[in-house]
Amino acid sequence: MSLLSFQKALTDLIASPQLCLQLRNDPQAVLLQYDLTNRERLRLRTVVYQRGMSVSCTLYRVNRITPVYTMLPYTCFLLGAQLMPVIEEFWAIDNRSDLQFKREISIFGEFLLQKLLSGELVNPYLREIVVMELAINELKFLPRKLLIENNNEETGLHPLVRLVPFDHSPGPLLTALANMQLPEQEEDTGEYWLMLDHREEELSFRALPHKSRAAAG
Repeated sequence: MSLLSFQKALTDLIASPQLCLQLRNDPQAVLLQYDLTNRERLRLRTVVYQRGMSVSCTLYRVNRITPVYTMLPYTCFLLGAQLMPVIEEFWAIDNRSDLQFKREISIFGEFLLQKLLSGELVNPYLREIVVMELAINELKFLPRKLLIENNNEETGLHPLVRLVPFDHSPGPLLTALANMQLPEQEEDTGEYWLMLDHREEELSFRALPHKSRAAAG
């Protein structure tokens, strides 16, 4: 049990520079969380002062933020100055990462949607963009050729197609974001749908006819 606890403690330290600082300042409080031998406690107290530990922490953080920057670009743009504080909060409370792109963006997207639902994050465009980018990445990770060969389109929506709900007209919003800009003014909200289609090699987007909120009322 001790070896597993030592590995868990070392992994936790690599994932958290804050925990390394806590271990330096109050080793007893940190190490009591793990079932360690005296020798293992001494090793951990020593390792947090080594230069290699700082490098390991940096590499871990780079590996975790790379998929977010790479695969959720519009989400990152909309978060703006909030991105790093939100990322730091996410890393502090969620250690489910296996450093695989698919899982990392999925759990970060879930985290953002929960914060939007609770009102901790407020942004008129963020929810629809997070949902869209999660759907895009879900499609990209699917076995496209296999699904095309085996699917019977008469059974309903093709597994390589997603319908994403929007509160704003997708066209102007996505055009602005493609240029790393926000729309000049927030448009009236309505019930919009964007169809993502990955049956072809290139992912395609198509806005469906919409219903205004006023008309719906």
